[in-house]
Amino acid sequence: MILPSTTAPFSDKLILFHATMMIAAGIGNYGLSMSTSQRLDLTINYARLLAEIGLYAEDGANLMIANNWLEEPPQAINRVEIAQAKNK
Repeated sequence: MILPSTTAPFSDKLILFHATMMIAAGIGNYGLSMSTSQRLDLTINYARLLAEIGLYAEDGANLMIANNWLEEPPQAINRVEIAQAKNK
């Protein structure tokens, strides 16, 4: 049944998040398939597909960055910088 609603039931952020998760799963599947395949022609095709999907994933990441939906992950503390600051 088609409803006459004009508002989207899901947000763009949610849909893009799910799309990027499916892309990540696909990249993992191609990597696993490439490592277990004994046929060289399939391995070459998997490598080509990985490169193409990588470009597609980059587009998704750029969309998330442009909309401020992607945050910088927590970083490790720079212990060398802290040690140098204490020695000054």
